[in-house]
Amino acid sequence: MGVSRPGSCRAVRAAVCGVVLLGIGAAVSMGAQTGVIAGRVTTAVPGSIEPLTVTTNVDVCGETVPDESVLVDAEGGLANAVVTVVGLAAPTGAPPILVSNDGCRFQPRVQVSRPGEQIALTSADDVLHTSHAYAEDGRSLFNVAIPMPGLTITRQLTARGLIRLVCDTHTWMRGFVMASVDRAVVSAADGSFRIEDVPPGTYELRIWHEQLGVAFHAVTVATDGVTEVRVDMQPSGEVVSSRDN
Repeated sequence: MGVSRPGSCRAVRAAVCGVVLLGIGAAVSMGAQTGVIAGRVTTAVPGSIEPLTVTTNVDVCGETVPDESVLVDAEGGLANAVVTVVGLAAPTGAPPILVSNDGCRFQPRVQVSRPGEQIALTSADDVLHTSHAYAEDGRSLFNVAIPMPGLTITRQLTARGLIRLVCDTHTWMRGFVMASVDRAVVSAADGSFRIEDVPPGTYELRIWHEQLGVAFHAVTVATDGVTEVRVDMQPSGEVVSSRDN
């Protein structure tokens, strides 16, 4: 645990979602002994439109902040979905992930780490924020008060699975850390993701999103290739279709 002063830098709905995953083939790359899983998470669900009303510290936060619970681009790409390769170990010894209270929002909103690793908490806002972390079972893991911009406090991720962050002062703020022993990545703003250095074999992908729930599907990775997938998250809990090429 440490404190430094560098520069600024509700529970998740557990509905199960359907998934469409298309294995589009393998592109050969000479010399590699592992493969790559690359693809895109999409959805037909409309993205969040209406902003959230600010209830305190309007002078700092503004009257509203964006609702970032469902971020979808013009082509249906879904951001902030966590794609996990079940059974493929995540690397150890990674540097601390950084979460900033910035614009009265947690930035980034979704990240991945490993149980036991460090999380650095900071703020860019000239107002008191708290970073209150809860495990999936509702246990309070830590509650860090950051009263001024530029203060950074480090804590350890002592739970496994989904850790959610809230601010006790600004109740609309939400952040998530998937603390996984398995390899995981977060989909980008256009829904894209890429997982490198995957040994050949068949794996189960676990796809999580804070509003659309969890979906699973198997994917087969070949040596020296890129296995391309498309994952379509649906709110109905049904698998619309499933086809591997």
